[in-house]
Amino acid sequence: MRWRRCSRSTGHEQGEHHRQNEWGSGCACCGCLARLGPALGKMPLQNEMPLRSAGSAAMVRTVGVVLGVVLMVGLAVLLLQDRKARIDAAHRQSLALATGVDRLLYFGLRNLERAMAGISADAEVFATTAPEQAQALLVDGVEGVVSRHAELHSIVLVDARGQAMTSGEGDPDLPGWATPMRSAGRLLVGPLQADGDGGWWLRLAFPFGQDQWLLSRLHASEFERMIRDLDIGRDGSVTMLDQLGTVLARVQNGGNVDFAGRRIQLPDQVRDATGTASLRMVSQLDGVERTAGFSGTNGYGVLVAAGIGLDEALTPWMWLVALASAIVALYWMGLGYLVYRLATGERARDALLDELEAQADWLDQAQQAASTGVWRLESDDMMIRVSAHTAAIFGLAPEAAVLPADRFFERMHPEDRARVEQAFAESRGSGTPYLTEYRVLLDDGSERWISARGGVAGSGRAPGRLAGTVVDITSRRLAQARIERAEAQFRALFERNPLPFWVFDVATLRFIAVNQAAVAAYGYSVREFLEKTILDIRPPEDRPALMGAMRQRTGDQDVDGVWTHVRKDGSRLDVRIFSSSIEFGGRPARLVLAEDISDRMTYERDLAWRATHDSTTGLETVEALTDRLDRRAADALGARYAVAYVRLRELELVAPTLGRSTSELLLREMAERISLVGETFGLAGYWPSESFVVVALDASRRHEMLAALEEAIAMPVHTEGGAHPVEASIGIAEGPEPGEGAEQVIGHAALAALKAWQEQTQALPYDHAMAEEAAERLALARSLRDAIDNREFELHYQPIRRLEDNRLVSVEALLRWRRPGGGHVPPATFIPLAEASGLIVPIGRWVLAEAALGYRRLAAHGHGDVAVAINISAVQLLGDGLPDAIRSVQAEHGLPVGALHVELTESVVVRRPQVARARMLELRSAGVRISIDDFGTGFSSMAYLRNLPLDCLKIDRSFVQNVHADERNASICRALIALARGLGLGTIAEGVEREEELEWLRRNGCEQAQGYHLGRPAPLDDLLQALRAAA
Repeated sequence: MRWRRCSRSTGHEQGEHHRQNEWGSGCACCGCLARLGPALGKMPLQNEMPLRSAGSAAMVRTVGVVLGVVLMVGLAVLLLQDRKARIDAAHRQSLALATGVDRLLYFGLRNLERAMAGISADAEVFATTAPEQAQALLVDGVEGVVSRHAELHSIVLVDARGQAMTSGEGDPDLPGWATPMRSAGRLLVGPLQADGDGGWWLRLAFPFGQDQWLLSRLHASEFERMIRDLDIGRDGSVTMLDQLGTVLARVQNGGNVDFAGRRIQLPDQVRDATGTASLRMVSQLDGVERTAGFSGTNGYGVLVAAGIGLDEALTPWMWLVALASAIVALYWMGLGYLVYRLATGERARDALLDELEAQADWLDQAQQAASTGVWRLESDDMMIRVSAHTAAIFGLAPEAAVLPADRFFERMHPEDRARVEQAFAESRGSGTPYLTEYRVLLDDGSERWISARGGVAGSGRAPGRLAGTVVDITSRRLAQARIERAEAQFRALFERNPLPFWVFDVATLRFIAVNQAAVAAYGYSVREFLEKTILDIRPPEDRPALMGAMRQRTGDQDVDGVWTHVRKDGSRLDVRIFSSSIEFGGRPARLVLAEDISDRMTYERDLAWRATHDSTTGLETVEALTDRLDRRAADALGARYAVAYVRLRELELVAPTLGRSTSELLLREMAERISLVGETFGLAGYWPSESFVVVALDASRRHEMLAALEEAIAMPVHTEGGAHPVEASIGIAEGPEPGEGAEQVIGHAALAALKAWQEQTQALPYDHAMAEEAAERLALARSLRDAIDNREFELHYQPIRRLEDNRLVSVEALLRWRRPGGGHVPPATFIPLAEASGLIVPIGRWVLAEAALGYRRLAAHGHGDVAVAINISAVQLLGDGLPDAIRSVQAEHGLPVGALHVELTESVVVRRPQVARARMLELRSAGVRISIDDFGTGFSSMAYLRNLPLDCLKIDRSFVQNVHADERNASICRALIALARGLGLGTIAEGVEREEELEWLRRNGCEQAQGYHLGRPAPLDDLLQALRAAA
């Protein structure tokens, strides 16, 4: 027996009722616990604690960041589009300005030309009618013209050498600039000439007689006057130049600037000062970047350049950029503040929950230590909330609950019930403290004495709402029978506890007492338990750890935690141990409660297993397998192993054709077979999708492992639909080499498997050349991106002829890649790379546009009835932009219906048949004819031939080869031709290389053919030349 006294107890009776038995009962002092009453009434019970919710700050942050990124991207797109629109508008404005000034210039020079033509015509009349006065009359006519045209300085008649024949100044340079361009009735514009006063004259010459000229000098300021009042904006300019780039006149910033006589280099597009052009360039005269419009359509060799300042045009756009930046900045600041406030609120809430949990835990510990329960009156209808300890004291189920007061009153002794009800009602009515003692009758017929006290829980509580405590005081009231009754009470709790309970001797480790839950959980009888030690319910491998933990334990330290126990039948269970040191029968002992957590541990182990294994195949993931191999290599230095990388072929086609269940059955069956090989030689793992990794931990057994794998793969998989053969490509690699890890070794095996797949062989060992080849493919993929920008692609066209009359009906556009250093990259090499990298989409757009240009050229040479066929990849067809891209090209180039054909492979259609059919219907609505390429070599299905909107079948070259001599190929070709005819489809034979093949196809009803015998693929120029030669 152990004794513990309360500090307030005096006398033998008080000491006696504080004594506790060997089961560790707490102090039952009513006075000590009474002070806890109000506080206990305010605390939440354990099952009332609020649940912690997942943090909303993280969700808001994630959603906010996504929305912010979308906002930024959307604003960026809008700003870029707006900037482009403004620049395009500036281009149009500058070109319109240049064209308008050019038109004004044309009319001005045209008037001068007509005036000088009138002088020339009058001179001819004077020479005929009045030859003696012809000279004087000519002079009078010239003076009249000069007087009417204030912009003219003078008009002088000069000879072929430029010497004046009338009064005025001649031009010795005239033979150099006028004579070579002499044309009857045409005014010629010459170079500028300084007038000596800082101004400029523009020399004009008009043919007169046989070899004479009317030479006039036009004030260059007249040009400036013509363009001075134009609205050209802050940074705009208008410039007139001659064919050599000499500035004749220029106006910028709304005023005159003396640029006349300066020479600039004309852009290539208007080098001859004719035509129109719109460019973006930096001015050679003032260094300002503008959108420049050029117009030289006046016919006099004068070029007009009008520019709109780019900075001025983009000023409103810069304000938009600033506004968008401010919006984005405000958004991010607002989001940051919101997340900060939410996070602060969550931390405050968590702190409050921690405090509540601590208070609830403290209350529970206090109740447990003091064998005390708490209660609280919940409502006027006499519903009482009790803690689990209170319920247990009353003999109810030991759990917190809200029960009617009658449940408690009815358990009271009949002699005490009326008194307790009256005291409770008085306290409820008046709010005075409530203190009473009474007996309760337990289910087993025994009595229990209870001390109950309570009162108003705190100021502000309405009368009638009470809270308080109950304490089991049976030991005080039944002092002589306290030990026996306490034993009975504990035994009741001990035996009826739903969890296994036992007591064992610390010195001998033998069981001293066990409850029925332990008997039911472990399968031993009570007698069998008492004959065993706690080591007997532990697996042998755990016993040393248990003994070590027992030796290290000091004082009341508990040997708690999660342990594995063994039942009588040998099965195991995971338990969490809660234990406490007690005295039992005067000996040190441990009271142990075992909670079965096998289901939870199984769940946790299942989670851990799922983290390292594939759920479909049950095999380890390659990441987990790599970690194991690296750890093994670190533990056993120099240990080498062999890796087999198994890549199943075309398993992804099983699901869409035979069903998903069949596909999964095939995969699981192959996983089981490969797993057995892995167990035999070492390890096995799965790499989605449809790839396995098998490791022979002894590298010398790699050949045995390969043979076992080949045997496992060779056997077909049997399902309800029949036997399904499975093919695979296997790569073998051995390692690790110095500096390598398992990841590199597996990568080598994967390269070898890829090489085996490409070469259509079952197994290949890794060599360094494969890595070099892979590096070359990567380099080629990088070069592929540059090839688009560098225009290294070109189209070659192969003719397709109608066999009935050998007429050219279409050409197939074949993509070629010409490298800068010379030579071509085969399409079979770069097309898969383009599809894998996504570059096939921009390449496809280029091919589409180039094919449209090719058709236009064919039509321009009289072959408008010849269609152009292009090949479409799966990425293009299954994407969203192909029909729109074709309609755009048709509209841009004015292509008629049927000008474009597209060719699809069977694998493209089978991959996603519903999407493919929808895209093909859109193409058909756009007037595009559709052919199935290489028909018969893929996963042919009559169903898709019947349901898809097709026009032609292209018979693969493998069936056409030697069709005239090979009866098997002939049978296949006849069947395909008959099939196409029955479905209303045309037929095109590919790869015709002999006249005999061509004749056979013609006799057997094939409609069209292509191949080297009919024409090799060639650039469009070569094709056009060949067509002209054959015409």
